[in-house]
Amino acid sequence: MLIMIAFLAIAGIYDHLLHRIPNYLTGIMFAACVIYNLAVFGAASLVSAVLGGIATVAFMYLFYAIGVLGAGDVKLFAVCRGFFGSGRFLYFVFISFLIAAVFGLMKTAIKGDLFRRWLTLKKYICRSLRTGKLTRYHCNKEAEEKAGVPIAGAMFISALLGIGGMY
Repeated sequence: MLIMIAFLAIAGIYDHLLHRIPNYLTGIMFAACVIYNLAVFGAASLVSAVLGGIATVAFMYLFYAIGVLGAGDVKLFAVCRGFFGSGRFLYFVFISFLIAAVFGLMKTAIKGDLFRRWLTLKKYICRSLRTGKLTRYHCNKEAEEKAGVPIAGAMFISALLGIGGMY
């Protein structure tokens, strides 16, 4: 688990500075996950880890499709699934999203942009309900990067809380 924490710290730095998580980082993390599962749980755990990762990608694709998560974030969640059991992983995801939401609200409040952002969210929800289609929340990459919160940092904090016994 500590190796996962180290990789999440590095991913958090990349995500904060560059607004992306490199594929080689998630690839190395995946290799570490395979070695971890083989060493701790044996070969049978690899099937569960891989299937769990695939299920995670399928679930997180919805968040990617509307622009809440980037592709690197989805891959990072999928690899983290291999380090957790399914029950603990759900806590990890929930707490990661909760931390990111708190950071996002603080960032928006500090900028004095809270009311405008709530109106934008309301328009997005109403448009989605009216048309029955989920579209990207932001219309361009620059707006996403400016308004977004790097979730890899929130994942790092969530994993630390998990290691510390919170879940």
